[in-house]
Amino acid sequence: MNPRHPRPPLTAVLLALGGLVLAATQAPQASTTPQPSTPAKATAAKTPGQAHQGTSPHARRVTVGFRTVPAVAGVRIAFGGHVVTTDAAGRASYTAAHTLTPQMLRLLDTAVDTAGRHYRFTRWVGQRDPDQAFRPVVRGLPLRADYTVTAAFTVLYPVTAGFTDQHGSPLDLTHISKATVKSSTGRLTDLNVGGTTWLDGAFPVYRGSRVDETPVTYSLQSLVYDGAQLADAGRQRFSPSTPGTVTFTGPFHDLRITAHDAVFGGRTGQRAEVTGPDGKVRTVRFGAHRTAVLTHLPRGSYLVTVKAPGGLVADQEVRLSGSRTVDAPVITPLDMLFVGLPLLALAGAVVVIRRTRRSPQKPELRPLRPGPLAGDDVFARSWPP
Repeated sequence: MNPRHPRPPLTAVLLALGGLVLAATQAPQASTTPQPSTPAKATAAKTPGQAHQGTSPHARRVTVGFRTVPAVAGVRIAFGGHVVTTDAAGRASYTAAHTLTPQMLRLLDTAVDTAGRHYRFTRWVGQRDPDQAFRPVVRGLPLRADYTVTAAFTVLYPVTAGFTDQHGSPLDLTHISKATVKSSTGRLTDLNVGGTTWLDGAFPVYRGSRVDETPVTYSLQSLVYDGAQLADAGRQRFSPSTPGTVTFTGPFHDLRITAHDAVFGGRTGQRAEVTGPDGKVRTVRFGAHRTAVLTHLPRGSYLVTVKAPGGLVADQEVRLSGSRTVDAPVITPLDMLFVGLPLLALAGAVVVIRRTRRSPQKPELRPLRPGPLAGDDVFARSWPP
């Protein structure tokens, strides 16, 4: 006889039937709803580039900032295979996944020119390797944490020079052969006389973990006009960042030439020849008052020669540092006659006196008396008789 199994309770049967019905009603909805993709499965197969960079689908993002000093807009910088451009504030950035692969930084615009300023790349700050601070290309930069790299530029300003004398009258630019200025950094630059010269107005200085723009000042070192040096080195200073024309001043003076008779003192001479610092000779004739005037001569050394008919004149070197008069003595033929006749008469008198002088009497010689013996001195002196 088979044993009897106990019947399940009615409550359990009802709960089982309700669960079957509920499962039958939710099954179609579950089949029509799209299942979200698992990220790990979607990125399980890396691209060749990702495999080379060693990035992972869950790597954190790293941002490298770039800025220029001073702020320069439109500067292109290549980093990590991408090119970024600075905005009006001179800033740009690059964001990518963290990687251990070294990156290359390249400054594509090392020179930027605007209407009133020129920018020239000088150095990097924050590039990690000090040996690459002054190169436009930096290699081996990390992409593991956020940091900022600064590109520092030297700023150039246009300078137009004007030249006047001490009274403000403009100088003839064709006579200016050289104009040289010296910067506060010790650099000498020849100015474009009659044109525009671009000069460094500010340069970057790195100190104390920061970079600042330091202004540059200049002084006039040399101003050559007709071979004469007009500049007092270091006295006339200016700053290129100051707008307007830079005016340089050179001293000019007048030279008045006269000549007088060396003996009688009267005015004489017909013309004067003046040799300037450039070696050129200028001839000027004496006027009604036996005077020659050369005006507006640049400061310098001059050689003055007075020409007189038959006269003898010594050249005079004049250092013209202010308006002055040169009075040259001239030995005329009359002077030579006036001085020569007395000298000739004196010379003749000396000759006559010498000839008329009596010559001194010769001493009386006495004969020698031979000695009585053969051994006596034949040269013995005579004795008185």
